[in-house]
Amino acid sequence: MIRLVAIIISLSGLSFVLYLLFSKRQKPWNELTEREQKKKKIMIASGTTVFLAGLLTALFLDKKNK
Repeated sequence: MIRLVAIIISLSGLSFVLYLLFSKRQKPWNELTEREQKKKKIMIASGTTVFLAGLLTALFLDKKNK
């Protein structure tokens, strides 16, 4: 059950990053202000971190129970 929750959280982080990268409503990178670029970098890094943390949790949780 916990493994399923970790996978769901991981996939939500991945979908957040993909939305930020490929959304039609996003301005091109060169049209963003420096503040917007910094904010977008932080959001992408945060989403990627959540994805990797969920993925690692799902992988290592299985090995701990064996």
